[in-house]
Amino acid sequence: LGILGGCSTGTSDRDLRFVTCLEAMQILEQKTGAFGSRGDTVNVWLDPRTLTEYEEGHIPRAISLPFPEIENSYESRLRSAAAIVVYDSNWNDVIAVSASKRLMELGHSDVYTLKGGLEAWVADGHDVEKGSPTEAVEEQAGRQ
Repeated sequence: LGILGGCSTGTSDRDLRFVTCLEAMQILEQKTGAFGSRGDTVNVWLDPRTLTEYEEGHIPRAISLPFPEIENSYESRLRSAAAIVVYDSNWNDVIAVSASKRLMELGHSDVYTLKGGLEAWVADGHDVEKGSPTEAVEEQAGRQ
């Protein structure tokens, strides 16, 4: 019956919302709350690659949360985010797709996947940061 009715709690590629760099920046700059009334943003760039890959280069203000840790860290690190844009290394890397699907399965409704990942970000002329995650970035993502 599940096959005939199409019942499934999983996510598929059809559930994904791919965005360009410009669209992602516009989404993440939006104010949160009803009609932007809160005035602060709790929107997150999420880098699900390994910590080593993150340290070698990442989108400024991105949160490092390697894919295997998403399920265990979601409540404490991402639950308060209004929107999450997930990215990976390039056009052929599937880690962002997998991470986006996992976030949706955990109940997050405002998840986007960056087309082309960090490669597209750089090709569009945007800066990349290097080094370990900073406390300021981590604190912003964890705000309740």
